[in-house]
Amino acid sequence: MALLRQAVLSARVLPVRSVAPAVVATACRFFSMPALRSLESKQTSAGAKLAPAGLGEPLSKRNAGVSVLGCAIAMVAVGGCAQGIGQLFAALVVGMARNPSMKEDLFTYTLIGMGFLEFLAIVVILIAGLLLYSE
Repeated sequence: MALLRQAVLSARVLPVRSVAPAVVATACRFFSMPALRSLESKQTSAGAKLAPAGLGEPLSKRNAGVSVLGCAIAMVAVGGCAQGIGQLFAALVVGMARNPSMKEDLFTYTLIGMGFLEFLAIVVILIAGLLLYSE
């Protein structure tokens, strides 16, 4: 316990009011974008200027892994559509077992529901393809 207390006492930092506000602001700016600072130093050492990327500007480096991850996450919804189709036909079987005289009506409603689920699956596949091949 004494060792823990000593470690806590030795790790204490000066309160913020004793440090000059300009130093705190500079440190916050420095630590907020360390990756950009290293990129700027590499760019300036090579002699090229780093231009800020706007909304219409293409990125200098394509991150293909991110688009694949987005596509994979979107494709999870296709599994949800498949599960929905399975539940739909399970409900059809239960409904036909309870009331065999409504067999044609239940099957019609099942096909309408399956059409909606297939439409959702197609839209998800299109969005996944859009995410996969976008920059």
